[in-house]
Amino acid sequence: MKTILQNAILNNKAVDITIDNGLITNVEETNKNPLPQEAEVIDCSELAIFPGLCNMHSHAPMTLFRGLGDDQPLDIWLNQYIWPAEQKLNDELVYQGTLQACREMLATGTTAFNDMYFRLPAMAQAVKDSGIRAMLGYNIFGDGDEIENIKKEILNSQSSTINPRFSIAPHSVYTVSAKGLRRCADACVELHVPMHIHMNETLKEVDDCLREHGCRPWEYLDQLGILDQLGTNIIAAHTLHLSDNEIKLIGDHHITCVHCPNSNLKLGSGFRFPMLELIDAGARVTLGTDGSASSNNLDMIEVMKTAALLQKGWRGDPTVAPAEQILSLATLGHTVAPGQPACLVLVKLNSPIPTTIESSSHPTSNLIYATHGESVVMTLVDGKVVYKSANVK
Repeated sequence: MKTILQNAILNNKAVDITIDNGLITNVEETNKNPLPQEAEVIDCSELAIFPGLCNMHSHAPMTLFRGLGDDQPLDIWLNQYIWPAEQKLNDELVYQGTLQACREMLATGTTAFNDMYFRLPAMAQAVKDSGIRAMLGYNIFGDGDEIENIKKEILNSQSSTINPRFSIAPHSVYTVSAKGLRRCADACVELHVPMHIHMNETLKEVDDCLREHGCRPWEYLDQLGILDQLGTNIIAAHTLHLSDNEIKLIGDHHITCVHCPNSNLKLGSGFRFPMLELIDAGARVTLGTDGSASSNNLDMIEVMKTAALLQKGWRGDPTVAPAEQILSLATLGHTVAPGQPACLVLVKLNSPIPTTIESSSHPTSNLIYATHGESVVMTLVDGKVVYKSANVK
């Protein structure tokens, strides 16, 4: 059955959006044509509609650790708080933590997320039960001795489902050996899956790499042959502290970089994310929350605002990172248009913050600068309503 989202606000106009088989098939002015009787009609009056947000870097089960080790440096936070706590996890805890994260993301407008963690079968079940889209990365440390078992698990999973998808996720250049990184890259090529990795998150990471390998982290991956081997199939979280040569390497290989401003600010990792430089060089820039143990929530609307304000602040230029560009980064360029996936979010822009001028006159700006995740009223994934606010009939 077709679904019609009636009277939604899109680009300052009231429109009816037809959804069929998980795709948007028609967008037209409200009341332009009679609605088909066989369609399910959802009244979206006074609600602005946007493409679903994509959280490109997270650790979903870490909802279980929200507030643990707050206000500590990254290396102390990881070694003394997070990694010891993760040793106590089991499949049920990972499932429950992931399910909680999925529900939180859906309730704040995120329709897909890219993750790295452990016990992925438990995570995959939570993804399926919630209705969200996901790519789950098998987190790897050391020499990657478990890679053969992981390859078998991915092959078995891929043959039975398209959601979630999977990736290989070496944690970082400082926790995975050269042998382990090469094993991960080879597995990515063999399985046709991406590599998801933390890169250049802190100055310490860069300094340690210079001391141990005589080069910076991206130059190290290049020397290992991994950039030429994988190219666009690399998703790199953080990428804060970059040299000009590293930006060129990233751009030349059209790598995806994920800016996680809230997490990086809270951990004191840095704030001068070279967004414009990366885009100009040819990289794909996206946004993420990181885990909710470091960002403390999974609200991508909050992330969009922080990302925009940081660019304006450290560059001293209010014209950079305009709202429309930031929204495009957070939605991977998706739009509300025929042929696009029906992964959509409906937001009440005039609540809980009343305005003297109609919020609908500047919907994207108000979404990013004046609202937050709790303003989300409804979320659809592949045309199915997977979240509806308790305040909506």
